[in-house]
Amino acid sequence: MSMLDERVGILGAGSFGMALSGILAKNTRVLLYARNPATILKPNTPESLSNNIEITDSLEKVVRECNTLFPVVPSSNFRELMIESAPFLRPYHQLIHGTKGLDLQIPEKKSADFTLNKEHVFTMSEIIRQETVVVRVGCMAGPNLASELNAGHPAA
Repeated sequence: MSMLDERVGILGAGSFGMALSGILAKNTRVLLYARNPATILKPNTPESLSNNIEITDSLEKVVRECNTLFPVVPSSNFRELMIESAPFLRPYHQLIHGTKGLDLQIPEKKSADFTLNKEHVFTMSEIIRQETVVVRVGCMAGPNLASELNAGHPAA
């Protein structure tokens, strides 16, 4: 297999971001965004990083240098990440999120007869379209846990 010339960006260095980086690094170069790279590079970290993974705390760098991005942060932080990324994102970017959950936008001052409905609940794909100019949006979903992916177990 030959290495692809273009790097892929992973936005989020939690357990799923690390597992995804490891899988992608087998066939391409990965630029991994971590708010605090020092937590990844701690001694005694169980994961050994591939030479194909570069870690940075610059969100701008990852977005500007990678056309394909995998945002994989918790749903509670997803909208904030998209807002922070928006100034650097262009319509040609591809965002394939791997975030489970929903985003609830409940008004602070709700009336006594407030009813939660679809106008208050958003998927991660909807958040990408609301907060950015990206038009190519995908979702990576499945039953696997990061530890299973790290072990090379297949998804079903």
